[in-house]
Amino acid sequence: TFALSEIFVVSAIGELGNGNDPLCGYVDLLADNAFGNFRTLLENVARSPAMGTYLSHRGNEKEDPVTGRIPDQNFAREVMQLFTIGLWELNQDGSRRLDSTGQPIPTYGQAEIAGMSRVFTGLSWAGGWVDPYDFRRPMVHYAGFSSTSEKRIVSGVVIPANTSGPESFRIALDTLFNHANTGPFFAEQMIKRMVTSNPSRPYVGRVAAAFANNGTGVRGDMRAVIKAVLMDPEARDPAKVQDPN
Repeated sequence: TFALSEIFVVSAIGELGNGNDPLCGYVDLLADNAFGNFRTLLENVARSPAMGTYLSHRGNEKEDPVTGRIPDQNFAREVMQLFTIGLWELNQDGSRRLDSTGQPIPTYGQAEIAGMSRVFTGLSWAGGWVDPYDFRRPMVHYAGFSSTSEKRIVSGVVIPANTSGPESFRIALDTLFNHANTGPFFAEQMIKRMVTSNPSRPYVGRVAAAFANNGTGVRGDMRAVIKAVLMDPEARDPAKVQDPN
């Protein structure tokens, strides 16, 4: 739970203002999902009122071409950059893929951020768009505030116009969950928080393989990932304590 709290970050500084309800409820959410599936964890984080308040997609309204208003892009960036796929395309050992000129390949650009920002519209309190302030229940969709325009997101996925808010949300999270980067990106984050700040590429690759398949064909099994992190030879070898790297 503590490791997850350092990846899927919310903070008492700012909008949440040291509130007991949002912070304790959010830690409970991470604990409840720590041994489940990453896809479920990702959705619950995205629907969390604490996360929605901290990264400002709670109350995020659809675009308005008349006034020029566009949806808030904060969570759209962070769900990709920090929670799932990172900034650069990765090999399965977490190393960066390179293009024909030897340069790293970005995973997304501003167009994908804009598309994702329209996905994360129409979400607010379970009891109403404006109130009551209830941090115990996940946010729900409100059709009147959800964007139904076409949404171009990562992996070349296009969510067609007139797709509902809940369905756009599902497609976007499924796309991030199944992205080739998500396994190695999350694997390295967990290793760095639970074992070592400088894991070898093969270590990352072994944990990423457990993310991709728990041995019975299931992707994102958190138990398999955590077991792979903690039982790896690099985590268990006493000689590593003396390794300056």
